[in-house]
Amino acid sequence: MKKIIALVLALACVVALSSCGWNSQIEVATVFSENVTKVDVTHFIGGRTTTWSVEGTDIDSLREWYNTLSYRYREFEKGQSPGDSDGGEVYTFVFTGVEWPGFSYVINGENDCYIQSEGNWFIVTNPSMPPVAQSAE
Repeated sequence: MKKIIALVLALACVVALSSCGWNSQIEVATVFSENVTKVDVTHFIGGRTTTWSVEGTDIDSLREWYNTLSYRYREFEKGQSPGDSDGGEVYTFVFTGVEWPGFSYVINGENDCYIQSEGNWFIVTNPSMPPVAQSAE
């Protein structure tokens, strides 16, 4: 009987810790899937906005770039996220053909890049320019 009570208490502790954020690491819900049929790109830099679409085989290099990025979850105080600062460069990618709506890639410097997805921020540990940069020019 004591073993059962101890087991129940141990399980209750695990459940309580889980629900209180004990394991608060957030992951991006998905990778850039093969089912994406079109990507609408918006590029913001220096007060200019450019938009275009990527389709067909051009999506492959964009998918490969995204799927090789390394990142980790990062919390920011209200008004202090990378998207709240002036300057920088932002690419927003909106997907067609899948449930995941897409993401934004925020570039505040060569080694200061972030992914913003569904309200969550992720610091990129191996930043690189999206392969669509020439299309924005």
